[in-house]
Amino acid sequence: MSTAQHLRLARFKLGLCAALAAACLPAAAATYTYVEIGGGATSARSINQDGTVVGVLDDADGTRSFSWRRGVLTDLGAGRDAFWAASFAQGVNDSGLIVGGMFVKFSQPGHAFARPREKLRDLGTGFGSGSYSLALDVNNKGEIVGQRSSEQAAPQGAFLFRNREFIDLGTLGGDDRIPFGTNSVAYAINNKSQVVGTALPPTYPLHAFLWQDGVMQDLGTLGGDQEATMARAINEAGHVAGNSPIASGAMRAFLWTNGTMRNLGTLGGSHSYAYGMNDMGQVVGLSRTPDSPVANAGRAFVWQRGKMVDLNTVVTNLPDNVTLEAANAINDRGVIVGETCSAFCEPGKSSPRRAFVLIPN
Repeated sequence: MSTAQHLRLARFKLGLCAALAAACLPAAAATYTYVEIGGGATSARSINQDGTVVGVLDDADGTRSFSWRRGVLTDLGAGRDAFWAASFAQGVNDSGLIVGGMFVKFSQPGHAFARPREKLRDLGTGFGSGSYSLALDVNNKGEIVGQRSSEQAAPQGAFLFRNREFIDLGTLGGDDRIPFGTNSVAYAINNKSQVVGTALPPTYPLHAFLWQDGVMQDLGTLGGDQEATMARAINEAGHVAGNSPIASGAMRAFLWTNGTMRNLGTLGGSHSYAYGMNDMGQVVGLSRTPDSPVANAGRAFVWQRGKMVDLNTVVTNLPDNVTLEAANAINDRGVIVGETCSAFCEPGKSSPRRAFVLIPN
């Protein structure tokens, strides 16, 4: 089947899912159709329920945000400053509101943006000149989360942007005064306004948190405290996915439910990281394998019903020179987005970096 035929099939599946959403819930043993998002070196960061994908595009004209839906790639443009223009889309809600970061002046740090229609709108920082902000996720209420700092070298803190106002989410009791340090970062928010991320307790390292109604809860670790534990995704049930060190120091993807953090294992290698999850309980991310090259990040996975599956093994039309390296997000229809390997890949995997969409068959 040609690339054009695969794309037509993917469009048909997306349309069918839109009309018959219940019939598109993930099956126990799914295979996927691979769709490549081209136009340069691309990375897909998020997907909403109708299949709109957002991410970052790099080519000879610079770094810009993009959106993609049913085969149509839209360049969202860069920041305002003509000399140093760049933007980085990170999240999209079901109304199509896109958020991320962009440069607004060459001499200033980046600012968070929201794109409700045709133009990237600078959200500012809530501080004065020389301050920084980056939006990382948005819910269906239009509430935005991310990180910001009062000065370029000041420690970063997690924020919730609501009603045109920045709300500081605080920390888990720590206070980092080191230049360019991190007090907290908010990675994701659900439609109940529950926020997850990583924050500093009284001593290093950072721990995963769940913030709701003004209270930040420490989610603990998988038994190790050598590196930061990060919560990267939350679904409508309040289940949280992320990564944490185990006692040996190796990093593991986790799923936190009802006060318990579960180790999701690996694809046989040393490390794994969870980046996204849906309301069906599926978790996606990347994991090293026993055969991963030394400097390679790993392979994209989906975890469901207690098992981690290498997505490279269940795609029916994956090109021979492509490795799916990271799965960054998954919607409730089981559609997965991420990016392919472009450096230190397995032998014979020579494709440039591309964003991908995986459509469940």
